Amino acid sequence: MLAHTINAEWIKLRSTRGIYWTSALVVLLSVGLSAFIGWANGMGVQSALDDNDTGFLATAGNLFTFSAGQAGLLSFGSMVIMIQAVLTVTGDYGNSTVKLSVLAAPARWQVAVAKFLVYGVLAVVLALISAVVSAVLGHALAAGQLDDPSIADGMALSADDAWKTIGMIVVYVLGAVALCTGVGYLVRRTAGAMAIVLLWVLVLEDLTGLLPDSVSRYITPFLPFKNISAAISGNDLEHAPWGQGGSLIYYVVICLVIFVGGIVALRKRDA
Repeated sequence: MLAHTINAEWIKLRSTRGIYWTSALVVLLSVGLSAFIGWANGMGVQSALDDNDTGFLATAGNLFTFSAGQAGLLSFGSMVIMIQAVLTVTGDYGNSTVKLSVLAAPARWQVAVAKFLVYGVLAVVLALISAVVSAVLGHALAAGQLDDPSIADGMALSADDAWKTIGMIVVYVLGAVALCTGVGYLVRRTAGAMAIVLLWVLVLEDLTGLLPDSVSRYITPFLPFKNISAAISGNDLEHAPWGQGGSLIYYVVICLVIFVGGIVALRKRDA
């Protein structure tokens, strides 16, 4: 039964010391960077107000959006989640325990689904904790630097788009875990799988900015992480044939396709 496979994967995951380190890193990096950004933005805007720097103040509104306050989670915390998601799969191959997992499960696809569900739930919990604490701490530090604390209200949990953004972050994290699980089963090697995921997220999608607009306009709308980034920030992706909702759906579809591809590879290949 799938429930037994899920229980086995949970026991395996929690018995690994590394999971406690990576979980702590997700929260610490997410909250720490968001808190620093909130403090720095608050101080910078107050300095601009004191100096009447109209040029800086004209663009300062974007500094105090809820998504801007989640920069730590979206940039660093999510990377640690992706790395751990890859390791949950490739670690089995590296430790030669994948055969035992496959033999113990009634069907191979259950192993992949169980890994996704177990770490996916943990990743969502970590993301929720990080998002809420980042919002509270980042808003408090930003407001503390401003003579008018209400300027930073867009970063607070009471902001109009706060829980909608958190919901999109949850989708982002679940999609990332599914994608990384799929890549792990397709590649099987830790170094290769991590290189693919990290280069994809941190390098390849940004390379379109080096291309002429006449070329990049046909590529950028179909980059999954550009789409989810636009959805979380509440913007329509430039040149995309859909809006924010379409960007969210497109990201989910791409992640599911890669996850299913990993399941197919697990079923077809020898463990």
